[in-house]
Amino acid sequence: MFVEIKNLKKYYGEKENKISVLKGIDMTIDEGSIVVVLGPSGSGKSTILNIIGGLETPDEGSVVVDGKKISGKSSAEISRYRREMIGFVFQSYNLIPNLTVKENIEICQKLGDHVIDINELMKLLGLSEHKNKFPRHLSGGQQQRTAIARAIVKNPKLLLCDEPTGALDYETSKDTLRLLETIRKKYGTTILMVTHNEAIGKMADKIFRISGGEIAKEIRVENPQSVDEIEW
Repeated sequence: MFVEIKNLKKYYGEKENKISVLKGIDMTIDEGSIVVVLGPSGSGKSTILNIIGGLETPDEGSVVVDGKKISGKSSAEISRYRREMIGFVFQSYNLIPNLTVKENIEICQKLGDHVIDINELMKLLGLSEHKNKFPRHLSGGQQQRTAIARAIVKNPKLLLCDEPTGALDYETSKDTLRLLETIRKKYGTTILMVTHNEAIGKMADKIFRISGGEIAKEIRVENPQSVDEIEW
């Protein structure tokens, strides 16, 4: 099992203000799969993503990625784990405004030991003609493609996507999801997405429905649909 989460709990606040955000989450993710966590705002899905990505620490439970337990590691070990294993794609693109498309991608390429050729990746994502543009000169879809390229260029084993289409229109959302499908097929990347968009779940190998900090339902999808087959 590539990712295995057991009895994951997370609290915010103290004493009478203490809130239980995650209430004993159990999840498994197969290598090379696309997994979608569906749930409304405030259900805890982004907290799960942040803990897997080493951005937050759990209060209880364990997280094992590629056979290595990451919960309880030192800050230096977590930093190395994020650098070597994880790519992040967020709803906000977080591009550096005074760097070009190519320069934004190159920043993360320098973090990896087995990186993807940057020109190959820009061609794959349709960014070659935009490589010398600054973020302010790009459309929302082009900025998201740049963010995806930046996340994937170091060739991470696990790509974590937090509402990756949340700020995009219908057609651009489909385009972004097609790119994620292509990345999984070409590079064997394991992809975990959290979203409130029910349609995105149809492209997944496995779906976790989360409500109130608990897994309400786990669904293994026998025949995932391609993005172009999904009725939106």
